[in-house]
Amino acid sequence: MEFFNNFSSDSIIFLITYFIICISSFHLGGYFKKIGLPTVTGLIVVGVLVGPSSLNIIDKFAINNLKFLFDLSLGFIAFAAGSELFFKEIQDSFKSIKWNTLSSIFITFLIGFCLVGFALVTIPYFEDVSPTIKFYISLLSASIFVARSPASAIAVINDLKAKGKFTSTSMGVLCLSDFGVILLFAIVFSLIKSIDSGTFQFYNIIIIIFEIIFSIGLGIVYGIFINNYLSISIKKYVKYFLLILIGFSSFLFVSFIREISITLIGKEIIFEPLLICMVAGIYIINRTDKRLEFLDFVQVSGKYIYVIFFTLVGASLDILLLLDIFELALLFFVLRLISLFISAYIGGVLAKDDFNYKILGWTPHITQAGVSLGLIQIFQQEFNYWPNEIINQISLILVSSIIISQFLGPTFFKWALNYLKETNKREKIILSEKKRVLIFGLEPQSISIALILKSRSYIVDIISFENQPSIKIPKGIGHQRINDVDKYNFDSIDYLNSDSVICFCSDNVNEEICDLSFSTYGNKNVIVRINDHLKADIFLNYKVKIIHPSDAIVNLIDQYVKSPQGTALFLGEEKDKEIRDLRLLNNKISGSLLRDLKLPQDVLMLSIKRNDEIILSHGYTRLLKDDIITFIGSVNSLDKLTLRFDS
Repeated sequence: MEFFNNFSSDSIIFLITYFIICISSFHLGGYFKKIGLPTVTGLIVVGVLVGPSSLNIIDKFAINNLKFLFDLSLGFIAFAAGSELFFKEIQDSFKSIKWNTLSSIFITFLIGFCLVGFALVTIPYFEDVSPTIKFYISLLSASIFVARSPASAIAVINDLKAKGKFTSTSMGVLCLSDFGVILLFAIVFSLIKSIDSGTFQFYNIIIIIFEIIFSIGLGIVYGIFINNYLSISIKKYVKYFLLILIGFSSFLFVSFIREISITLIGKEIIFEPLLICMVAGIYIINRTDKRLEFLDFVQVSGKYIYVIFFTLVGASLDILLLLDIFELALLFFVLRLISLFISAYIGGVLAKDDFNYKILGWTPHITQAGVSLGLIQIFQQEFNYWPNEIINQISLILVSSIIISQFLGPTFFKWALNYLKETNKREKIILSEKKRVLIFGLEPQSISIALILKSRSYIVDIISFENQPSIKIPKGIGHQRINDVDKYNFDSIDYLNSDSVICFCSDNVNEEICDLSFSTYGNKNVIVRINDHLKADIFLNYKVKIIHPSDAIVNLIDQYVKSPQGTALFLGEEKDKEIRDLRLLNNKISGSLLRDLKLPQDVLMLSIKRNDEIILSHGYTRLLKDDIITFIGSVNSLDKLTLRFDS
């Protein structure tokens, strides 16, 4: 494969040199943030300074040897893009995402085609170009106009800690547009080639559709694999580094398939690695219980990956090209801005978005990078029978326009996010997510516990069986019926995305639920009311929590005698007071001494559970990530503490 063929001892030297530059870029890029510019812009500027068009510390030969870093970074960036599409979170914005995506693809293409065509006809610079080729150039340029860079948008969002409807809609549109851009260019490309040759090759479009569908399927396979991989207990940073390599492996696999297909069938089969990694990210976030860990991976790894990627992007830009043809490049850049603005406004109108969203919806889509440059390369290679002067002129204009977008795009997007006041907000991806509890068995006790949990802002669903009698369910409590304990029925009630499970059924049915849960869905927080003492050991083997009604009453009375105030608090009889378990997820708190935690005055820590063991704690005990700490205190103070622990 190309990667292994190009990698040499020189590559190692270039790599070491480049990483030293990245360390400098990391610090220098931060100064741009201080003067109000996105960090991304600073990284690109540093890359330009060390690249061939300036100091030439990293020359073209070195950049060619370091191209694998593009693929390494893009795999991660596609993971990050997929992690932004949490369906439960964006469902309120789905209408907006749908219409804006369709508009961003088709309206941008149509408007871009008309504007470029008009420019080619009216500007004297192109007067010697034939009308047919002008038509082709308009089609190709318009399809390249549609391409954009999710990587730049993600970097700006992370840099500003942006959160809000506009942010989530923008990310949804950017990610989904990647599907359409590839297909659109393929159709335009095949159409031009067919017209030029006099034969329409429809099967080429069919092959492209097959490649996209297969890429999606392969992305799901990657997602399943990563879900299992994240279950392995190894050092976090080692795990995250290997996960980046897993993303990179998709590029190697695609390259391998491409070479094999040429050998076996004489035609390139090109799967889309960005699509594979993006779908994998979407799958993990929406269909597994590894969402929190995957989000942590994106957050921790992102700050390093973006430095590597955007510094190399800057080094790859040939600023001298831009200076040679700046006016025409600026013209194409402005034409693309116009098409983006019109398409965003139309999409906003169709989606019935707020006015501000309609007029600012174009800002996330300005920046162009890898995909756009790749399409231009295909254009140069496949239409090399056109006059060289025309090929070089158009390619130069388009590449120079992309260079302008790289510098201005992040700044425009940052301005829009600041204007809409969606920046610098506390991360609430995890915090705002209500926990979901499934209660198996429909009876007075299950309804009572459901009402208590609902009052504490849990999402509660009672699951009954077809043979159980109907009982009136209070408003606000979900209710679903199933006919058996099997994976099909459990998938239908979305068992995977539940946080806790309570079983109020017979011991036999409870055992079936525990067995399926343990073997198929992992070790969830399962609580079982058992009816027979003799079966306690069976349930303990499934690592679930068991409660026997008679024992529970005896122990409760005992606790009332020994500690009436504490027991009343435990039972929720003390108004505005409760006991709460908090899992430490905040990296900033991890490693802190207990004495430095600065708890609210009305909150007391009871215990620390680490690796399933209660540890003896004191003021000099260091808190570690994933510790479960039990607190007692006022609800309001515990809510604030939850924010600190979960962020």
